Amino acid sequence: MRAYQIFRAVALLSLLAAWPAFAANECPGPNETPWRDYRNGALTAPTPEERRDVIDLLSQYAWTMDNRDFIGLAALFTKTGRYFHCDPGNANAVLAISAGSLAKQFETLFANLAATNSSATRVLSSILIGKREDDTFQVALTVQVSIQTIGVGGVHLDYTARLYAIIKRDGTEMYFETLRIAPFQSGIQASAR
Repeated sequence: MRAYQIFRAVALLSLLAAWPAFAANECPGPNETPWRDYRNGALTAPTPEERRDVIDLLSQYAWTMDNRDFIGLAALFTKTGRYFHCDPGNANAVLAISAGSLAKQFETLFANLAATNSSATRVLSSILIGKREDDTFQVALTVQVSIQTIGVGGVHLDYTARLYAIIKRDGTEMYFETLRIAPFQSGIQASAR
């Protein structure tokens, strides 16, 4: 088990060295409330069809993450899409991952779940969807991630976070332009612990 932990630490350090520069301004600060724009702000309400399409994309995100389908996850982003993972305890610790490298990096980050025969489950709630003038959608929601080791014990809460997304339509499909994960607790990695 000790060799596995050393390998995991080396792999994580290698990934951190390969990540693009940290972008502290990509995550909302602790006193920022970007969700307030959804009522009487610059955003308008989506049509029922647009709301359905955005929620379908969010559901695809949850299912691909829960099933560790990282190639499928990358396909949910535009070609220039970006994934940001924030740390509320350290404004400079923002992981920025491009859509093109998402699958490879998440495979390594989630190796611990595979090695322990564990699975993660995401529950999305409190979904706010606003439409911008340029026909992109701004989304804010809450996610609760639970972990269960298959055949052993019960479900354990891993973390709770806010998700902020910019979603674009390309033809009949919706894609993430940006997806920002902002856990409520510091020290959460981009993968489940």
